[in-house]
Amino acid sequence: MSQPPAPTPVTRRGAIPTNMVTYRGRRIPARIDPEARVAYIVEIMSTSFGTKEHHITLCLRDEADNLVTQNNLPSKVYNHDVLKLVPSPATEALVVVTSLKSSIHRISLGDSTVDVPSSADAIPLKLALFNLQKYIKEEDFAVEFMLKGGMRMLVKFLERGEGGLTGNSLAYALQGIRGILEFESGWGDLSDTFIDRILNIVITATQPNILRPSTAIIRKLVISSPQLSSSGNNNNNIPGMKLPSTPYGQTKKDRKGKAKEHSNGNGNGNNDGYGFDRIYNRIKRVIPEAEGNNGLNGVELFFKVVVKRLEGTGDLELVAQSLGLINSCLRSGHQDNSKQHPELVAILEHLSVRRYVSRLMPTSQNNVVEPQILNFQARYGVILQNTRLRPVRPGTNPHQEKMLRELWEYGRLAQEQDLTTSNGHRKTGMARTAAGWQKIGLCLDGEDEAGFMMEMEMFRDVGELGLECLHYFATHEESFHNLVMEQQAKPAERRCPIGKASHECVKILCEHYKVSQAGHHSPSNFQLFLLNFSKLHQLVLRFFLRMWSESASQAPDFPKVSFLVRSQIRLSLSDEGNKTWLNLEQDFLATEYRTIRDRQMELLEKEDGMMSRLAVRELRDKLGREGYEVLSEQRIGCMLQGGWFNSAQVIVPGVMSSVRPNAQKPLRFLRLSPNRRVIAWDEFSQRIDNPPFESLRERIEISSVTSIRPQTGCAVNSRSPNLVSKLSFSVIGEGDTSLLDLDAIHAAQLAEWTDGIRVLRGESGMASKESADYIHILAELALKVRLLDITGDGVEIPEKITFGPAPRSVDFVFAK
Repeated sequence: MSQPPAPTPVTRRGAIPTNMVTYRGRRIPARIDPEARVAYIVEIMSTSFGTKEHHITLCLRDEADNLVTQNNLPSKVYNHDVLKLVPSPATEALVVVTSLKSSIHRISLGDSTVDVPSSADAIPLKLALFNLQKYIKEEDFAVEFMLKGGMRMLVKFLERGEGGLTGNSLAYALQGIRGILEFESGWGDLSDTFIDRILNIVITATQPNILRPSTAIIRKLVISSPQLSSSGNNNNNIPGMKLPSTPYGQTKKDRKGKAKEHSNGNGNGNNDGYGFDRIYNRIKRVIPEAEGNNGLNGVELFFKVVVKRLEGTGDLELVAQSLGLINSCLRSGHQDNSKQHPELVAILEHLSVRRYVSRLMPTSQNNVVEPQILNFQARYGVILQNTRLRPVRPGTNPHQEKMLRELWEYGRLAQEQDLTTSNGHRKTGMARTAAGWQKIGLCLDGEDEAGFMMEMEMFRDVGELGLECLHYFATHEESFHNLVMEQQAKPAERRCPIGKASHECVKILCEHYKVSQAGHHSPSNFQLFLLNFSKLHQLVLRFFLRMWSESASQAPDFPKVSFLVRSQIRLSLSDEGNKTWLNLEQDFLATEYRTIRDRQMELLEKEDGMMSRLAVRELRDKLGREGYEVLSEQRIGCMLQGGWFNSAQVIVPGVMSSVRPNAQKPLRFLRLSPNRRVIAWDEFSQRIDNPPFESLRERIEISSVTSIRPQTGCAVNSRSPNLVSKLSFSVIGEGDTSLLDLDAIHAAQLAEWTDGIRVLRGESGMASKESADYIHILAELALKVRLLDITGDGVEIPEKITFGPAPRSVDFVFAK
């Protein structure tokens, strides 16, 4: 008859806490010193149970299989957690490796029914792979696994297409590889055959538990860009060999410090590391063009499958991984200056990836997909900036030549007398002339005949982006030719230069969205209209033309109309996340000119027109960046001083808490380490003098934090336990697991810590409204102080700063 479970021990005030420790069905209550070494505790428990195993091969875990370490031991003791004495991570790794080796031996005989002698420690392959993905995040397990050749055996299993791993076994193996790639070792065991197999899995598998890790593996290989070894004098390094590195530039080496050479599946030396180019080339080889692919090449077919997953699945993590793979390819291709990056951009445009991302926005607030959408917006901003910097060269670029030809034809810019020959027949392939481009204001009167050189100059300020936007406007505006004819019917001084207005709208939109900074700072909110840049440009240009007409403007009034457009964009797009295209069209197409003009006059009276000048706008942007840096340091300074919070209980769905709150100790104190890499915290029953960092028992690595989730729960002793506190938040780790749940004392503290953690993680922008307001106030105050130094002396602020010609020689000195 089985013994009834022992009652949960009750600790008297001041007594040493008691934990229940189990071993193979036996239970022993133990009073554990929270300051003792874990290895010593394991040795004592091993002796108490009389285990056959040596205590070195054992460890302690809690009921959730979390390893008891020196850092979390105090909390396990004081929370009276039930602990169990089980094999150590290194022992588990040896068992997994033994099982893999036994399975490979069995497969090599070609008959799974043959009785193969194996170690008594071997376990079934599926259970071994399950334990692999379960414990791979523990460094002791991973180190032992790789030292015993487990990575090589695992890669061999995954290289097998037919007769290889399937179902959950495949998912467990992929999850194990994904975990190993978080370490610096093991990369040298990956072959081209393995990469090809993973790529095939990404486009052929249907189970989310297989697609998630396989997509994450490809994503990890893409962002591990090749870098030349910096220690060329080291005998262990081959000069000029490229090694995989993280996105931050640290070169990956094995644990012995020796650079590993990567070889492909055919055994040929392959020193090109990993990164975008290698994976992109593997995609081309693995998925060749075939009749069954509807004429799509390998890359198009691969990304078509990935893009379709942005809407074809309800698995949010799979959606985030798929979009993250697209973002990683775009980022790495751009950072590595890959010649294949433009091809990837063209393919993604053809697959309408921006449309899929736009559809994700309404349902992706505060979940795992949101950071990937914000990242994609930054990637698209980089694409826009690159397009803007790309010069128009119709003589060498067929796509640009096609757009110019269609723009010419849609506007019917040729002279009527030039359209027919002396015999009355209509000409075809008519050469474009300066007189024709003058009709839409793309070149000035008196210019020579338009050729390639002239057309290169017409888009100098806006590049290919300006040409694309004007071409989109001409091809999507039903009455573009009539619009051109309408302007030609007016007196010369009253005509609106359509091309020049289009360029101005492009520049204003790029300034509003800070496109030039897109590669350095990610936006903090969804920007639906940015993802439809050409359509937004069409709407703004129509507004520009309407303002020109209704204000009866003339050529010298161009800057004033431009200022009207700029102010309207600033107003209409200030709350972009809460607007639809219908709202935007109402703002730009239905708002009366008098209303807009009155608002502009109020602005002019308030700022005397000075704030709209280029020099002041540039100063404002600079001070805004400085304000952001100042506030970032202030937030981190608050974290270094530490802060008291209420323990919180998670009550919203979708967040799994890993630390249960203790109602007897409702207060938690947090402090950031001096090196700004670790947050230490502990629980208290009442407030004391701010404890130092070393006295706090629990640790959270900043690198392990993936996001901050607001409004997730309430204080443990709250009078409204079912009401979510607006000041609560959770520190989220991998897999939507909460590392810590807190309820701030006030809104300022909430902003200090949530934005401080985002700054430490390298995220751009302040998410809280309070922080954003502080940055705005700092920038405005600094701007007014700077302007007082200028306007107080009566110095005129120029509309535009011009630079004189460069000196003809360096034969000069500056006099004091």
